[in-house]
Amino acid sequence: MDMEKISILDCTLRDGGYYTNWSFDQVMVEKYLAAVAHAHIDVVEIGFRFPVQEHFVGGFGYSTDEFLETLPVPKGLKLGVMVNAKDVLAHTDGAGQAISEMFRDSCRSPVDLVRVALHFTELQKCKDIVLALKDLGYTVGVNVMQVGNRCPDEISAAARDIRSWSGCDVLYLADSFGNMTAGQVREAVEAISQEWNGPIGFHSHDNMARALENSLAALDAGATWLDGTILGMGRGAGNVRMEYLLLDLVQRGGGAYYPEALFPVVMEDFERLHQLYGWGPNLLYHLSATYGVHPTYVQQMLGDQRYGCDQVISALAFLRDAGATSFSPQSLRRAMAGREGGENGSWDARDWVKGRDVLIVGPGPGAQEHMPAICRFVEKHHPVVLCLNMNRLVPKEIVDAYVACHESRVLMEAGQYCNLEKPLILPFGTFSDVIQAKIQNIEVWDYGMNVAIDTFSAGPTGCVLPRSLAVGYAMAAVTIGGAERILLAGFDGYPAGDVRQEEMLHLLEQYGRVDGALPLLAVTPTTYPVKQGSIYAPKL
Repeated sequence: MDMEKISILDCTLRDGGYYTNWSFDQVMVEKYLAAVAHAHIDVVEIGFRFPVQEHFVGGFGYSTDEFLETLPVPKGLKLGVMVNAKDVLAHTDGAGQAISEMFRDSCRSPVDLVRVALHFTELQKCKDIVLALKDLGYTVGVNVMQVGNRCPDEISAAARDIRSWSGCDVLYLADSFGNMTAGQVREAVEAISQEWNGPIGFHSHDNMARALENSLAALDAGATWLDGTILGMGRGAGNVRMEYLLLDLVQRGGGAYYPEALFPVVMEDFERLHQLYGWGPNLLYHLSATYGVHPTYVQQMLGDQRYGCDQVISALAFLRDAGATSFSPQSLRRAMAGREGGENGSWDARDWVKGRDVLIVGPGPGAQEHMPAICRFVEKHHPVVLCLNMNRLVPKEIVDAYVACHESRVLMEAGQYCNLEKPLILPFGTFSDVIQAKIQNIEVWDYGMNVAIDTFSAGPTGCVLPRSLAVGYAMAAVTIGGAERILLAGFDGYPAGDVRQEEMLHLLEQYGRVDGALPLLAVTPTTYPVKQGSIYAPKL
């Protein structure tokens, strides 16, 4: 590879803006621009050029010419912006009109390069976008996303179509899910080379910690444009770390680059952002790449403190089965609500606790703090005791049955369930074959479960819940089971405004509308709006 032909593009503020809503500190931006110029990076993709949004987006989300002209861009540093094809194609008057509204002639703009990000399904509609930008005098790049999901013949066909437009200057492959291997990257670059004679670029993501390896594989296969970001800052798991990429290029003889210029801004400014936002490879991003799930789902879930690991893992499995290759807030809400299942299991729960009190023990600290009193209460009053999931703090001797409805939680705790010698109530039929095999020797009461927003119903062999919360599942089973009332221990609640609190409030609201809803009594401290008593009272 002739290192003189290599072009390095840094897209930190564009890709990293997914974490900051495209707002960055002005002093940091000045230091960043000076550093990348000093490092001899060829192009800085400064941000997106979005159409007008109905929510706040920082300056690097619109990257208007007027905004860019306020930045201290070092002389000789080329600027680029990215547009999403779907945004342009949505314009009511067509792509050409959209481009004319978003861009002026390149001779009057600080922008040199415009990259068009598109999916394979949008390819046939994007010729007008590319030609409109070319007519305005811009260097035009086409970023073909989610290449890892396509075979070489499809990639070659896409390259042939784009070549026929005669308007694209650089054709980019984007490993959007970060799930490609080095071999697949080389194969994809070679597939493009069969139909495309111009510069080839590669944009990596680091979901499987392969971003650097894959970028170098693309280089070896013939790519001459490579992307990176400072400290790897970018959507989801992030991108190849620019400082690492430049170090490798220098080792290969690319002496024009000076990676040392980046080190201060990496260690002082972006390390602080990294501590705040926490991008980078982890198990969940690895899973999203393995499942072919868009990494933004993981980013959104990790940024939302209401969800535990088991819920995120279950949501990823749901999204995998749903083929969630593009991000949708509606799909995320659906995934977090829970996996759809069957409303009918094999166990008929009618009258199984008829006329008895049922004590549901949750995971809150109140259960641990008052466990001796709980045990004395059970010994004296003999309620039916249900333990949500595996809770080692609850003595097995007082538990009549365990309740679970999250597939990933059951998978993690399957080994512990095997030694319980107590029934396990769960929606067995909705779980995968792997889970079913792990618990096949356990006494399972298969009570079905389905999920539907704003719905709570309890039937003889299954229920419908607004979310797949184990407490709601247990409440449904004992309601149809004819219990006298439900006692709650270990449901401390969360601070006002915490979304987990809101979820439980919503569940309780929906349960209150059920015909035959049972009285609820919290016997340990709680912030939930239910009647409260005390596990220490002589009579409840």
